[in-house]
Amino acid sequence: MSAQSSSLSDRNQAFFDSLASSANRQPWMKDLGKQIQAEVVARLDWIGIPQKASDDIRLLDYACGSGELSRTLFSYVSEAKGIDVSAAMVKAYNDQARAAGVPEQKMCAVQGNILATTEDGENGNRFASTDWSGFDIAVMSMALHHVAAPEDAIAKLVERLKEGGVLFIIDWDLSSIVLHEAHPKFGPGDHDSHSHNHGHQHAGHAHNVVPGSEHTITRAGFGKEEMVKMFADAGCEDVGFVEFKDMTRRGDGEQAVLQRLFLAKGKKKGAE
Repeated sequence: MSAQSSSLSDRNQAFFDSLASSANRQPWMKDLGKQIQAEVVARLDWIGIPQKASDDIRLLDYACGSGELSRTLFSYVSEAKGIDVSAAMVKAYNDQARAAGVPEQKMCAVQGNILATTEDGENGNRFASTDWSGFDIAVMSMALHHVAAPEDAIAKLVERLKEGGVLFIIDWDLSSIVLHEAHPKFGPGDHDSHSHNHGHQHAGHAHNVVPGSEHTITRAGFGKEEMVKMFADAGCEDVGFVEFKDMTRRGDGEQAVLQRLFLAKGKKKGAE
């Protein structure tokens, strides 16, 4: 099946299967993961994650990849459950949890897509059980720009929280893209400190920083107003948005761009 005719879910699955082995990940991706882990740990209070180990704090790690954030947060939760469209990523998640001595009932990932429609051939009841609802914390890191309808993704994740539960999302800040001075998309008069507040114009540039990713990315990033609105529309209160302090290199060589990450969070409202 061609990239044009396959579903976005299929394309994401194939792409992330290819990244599952750490040997296949570019150095900038590894640095990105370390930066995200450090930022999350530094902002536990702001996110709303208790800093004491609890016997009853459940985490949903959606688009979990190999489980870096699940492992980072495991000291603060009683159970971590991951979902990823990539079977290879799910295997890496579970293999690393078992290698660390964490039992399956405490940390486990499964392949799936809670955003799937009947056209994707997914069983809509797969995540209908109580095992996949009532979470205290849900996270989606570096994946929102891979989905066709981000507002639906946020709404579906909020649905899986208990009242008062917290969703936080990490992704690219749309307003902070800076092209490399040798980037082929630079035009006359541009320069390496030329930052853009119109990231949609550069969506295609960011798509190509990882070979093979161009058919999997739907957005170059998100702005604060858009994220706050999507959280509010999904039924969240105490919504917050904060940019990471340092810029992040996205890609290598002349195709690289500099872009800042953000962390957005919201708490599911209780019944009125």
